[in-house]
Amino acid sequence: MEKTPIRSKFVKRLVRINDQLCFAALGRHELGLTLSALADTRPNDYTTAVFPNNPHAPRLYRKLKDVPAFAAESEQIEFQMGIVASVEHALAYVEEIEEFRARLRPSPGDVIAMKGAEDQLYAKMTDWAGAAPAVGPYRTLGYLRLLRNHYAHVNDEPTQAFSSYLANHSHQLQRFWTNGVTDLGGIVFRTFPDESLTPRSAFAVMNLLRVVIEVIDREFVATLELNDVVDSVMEDVFERVDANDRFAEPLTRKVRAAIQYGYGEKLTSASVRPRVDAYLQSRTA
Repeated sequence: MEKTPIRSKFVKRLVRINDQLCFAALGRHELGLTLSALADTRPNDYTTAVFPNNPHAPRLYRKLKDVPAFAAESEQIEFQMGIVASVEHALAYVEEIEEFRARLRPSPGDVIAMKGAEDQLYAKMTDWAGAAPAVGPYRTLGYLRLLRNHYAHVNDEPTQAFSSYLANHSHQLQRFWTNGVTDLGGIVFRTFPDESLTPRSAFAVMNLLRVVIEVIDREFVATLELNDVVDSVMEDVFERVDANDRFAEPLTRKVRAAIQYGYGEKLTSASVRPRVDAYLQSRTA
């Protein structure tokens, strides 16, 4: 299997945020050209005089000469909140795959509990896989979790915990991701929290989050058994379809499609049909 449907769900959410940031950056660039020109020609006029038909001009109520600086601050907040939301999605992904595996294939590692979500998942993955995976993606998730806190708590400088993390892991992360494959977009992990965000650096963080989820998901799905997945998908499909489709042939077709779409695994009807027959028989027993 190549992936889980959980990955697909959360990557789509990251893409949505990225697209919204792209749209905002496009509009901000064009609007910035207009505002800069107005700030040069009418610096002491207030927004209400320059934009009399704009219902939001009275609420802002600033001189045009002050608007470019205000716009720059607004851009920073916009990018920071986009990153905060994206990291929340990544952490929700982690929570969902842990719950999914505990339900699908229970194991002693399910009870592992640690303070950092990335450390907890790494310990569980080590238990589930029987060997420790590469630590880079998990350390990156920890870095981004602390970056989220940095922005969300409006810290002027990194907390002691974040500073320690930077000192201990930033060089390793830089080396790990300088791999000729992943575009870091100019990210320097050690100094990134102290820098103003740009469209390029914000998009780079979004891309890095997506890559982290995809790498972890590939490692996670390798700890699952196909038979467990087939049974889980079959039950889910049965509950979702109309009563007219709760028969062997349509169920077999829908289960195959769901597994191919959600897990990237193409199965034959011959391999799925016996399990569907057994499942339907168990429901009527």
